[in-house]
Amino acid sequence: DHTYPGRGSYIISMIDPNRIADILNVDPPNSINVPFYIQSTITLFNSTFQGINRSPVLLKAPIDIACLGQVFIHNPSAFDGDGDSLSFRLVSPHMDFGTPVPNYLLPSQINPGINNDLSLDPQTGTLIWNSPQRPGEYNIAIEISEFRRGIKIGSVIRDMQILVLESCRNNSPPMIKGP
Repeated sequence: DHTYPGRGSYIISMIDPNRIADILNVDPPNSINVPFYIQSTITLFNSTFQGINRSPVLLKAPIDIACLGQVFIHNPSAFDGDGDSLSFRLVSPHMDFGTPVPNYLLPSQINPGINNDLSLDPQTGTLIWNSPQRPGEYNIAIEISEFRRGIKIGSVIRDMQILVLESCRNNSPPMIKGP
């Protein structure tokens, strides 16, 4: 719990001195020396006139597994208890406030080509990577912004890890036979 002095916008952040080793798209091969940083921004209102404001909650874990050569889909399952509108966008992961990680590439920029495309739906938050071309560890960051009456009142950064496996068991799409 933390008590703030009054109404206003506040940044809540956390830094860890190291990421995991061998992330392919974060300062390769030095990712273990790059700090992990996340932040949220929240606006506190006069609750009598403007109501309360709670940050969006992300119900899906920030670690996910993809399979080499197969479409990968992730949605953070963001939920706003106040009913505020949410929007989503890809951002660079950070190592400190205002400091992006060095030598960051989108996962689709590792072994790029027509079969390697990454997109994020700004309204639903669904990330589609069609399709990973190299096994290993990757990082992405998604900024989830919350809006009330068309005004941005807060944001949450999800910095997540995607492990691309060379082969996956029981992860093939179903085979559907017509009549």
